[in-house]
Amino acid sequence: MIDLSIKVKWSKTANDDIRAALAKPMALATAAAQHMQARLMQGRFATPPDAFSSTPHAGPKDKPRFYVSPAYATKTGLGNQTRFASSAEMHQSRGFKPANASGEMLRGIQVRNFGAEGAVIDFQGSSTGASSTLSAITKKTAGTFEISLSGNGKLRAKQVRELSRDEGGKVKYRRKPKMVSNATKASTVFKNLNIGLLQNTDDELIALANALAAHTAVATARALGGTAENLPHAGDPRLYAVAYRELKK
Repeated sequence: MIDLSIKVKWSKTANDDIRAALAKPMALATAAAQHMQARLMQGRFATPPDAFSSTPHAGPKDKPRFYVSPAYATKTGLGNQTRFASSAEMHQSRGFKPANASGEMLRGIQVRNFGAEGAVIDFQGSSTGASSTLSAITKKTAGTFEISLSGNGKLRAKQVRELSRDEGGKVKYRRKPKMVSNATKASTVFKNLNIGLLQNTDDELIALANALAAHTAVATARALGGTAENLPHAGDPRLYAVAYRELKK
């Protein structure tokens, strides 16, 4: 099961005054991030995504294919199948939703403060990408350098690296494949499917605004020795409840 927790991160310069000033924005952002993460896991987006590409991008010209790495195939439950007719066929084969083939990427959603200005929801960390192949281990070749000219015409020496091999002469590979930053993945999804993964719906924005208004009304009424009535509840009801709860912490 995928862990759906949201990482909340404060900058090193966030002192007590900044944390106090941004308490409400960070609370609302945390609620929104939790809600969007759960929504994306269900394959629901703020706007309808474009269709997956049905055009292959690799292989021989007479019979092109869409390839994924063995590491990605393992992570997403594709088994040993790494070759498909297209991206569309690969996603349809297991019913994958955009940005949620393995769920790893969505675990990278975080909330952080933007200096003393406000709160930001974005992606952090990295995860297995479709082309996350194992890379060969290289080592420097003693006394061997490659000489070239830099942009300003100066000589530049770069030490030559060669493949590292085991006793049997086979190339050594790293144990883990190269990862892809989750921010890059989100950008690729936007480019290919025309959806912003962290975009709110209108109902979500209304829910956040009403949760803040209700919380403020209750706090103000309590300070004046009264009670708040007829609190606004419009917008997404689940997000409203989460946002109000976060504001009360």
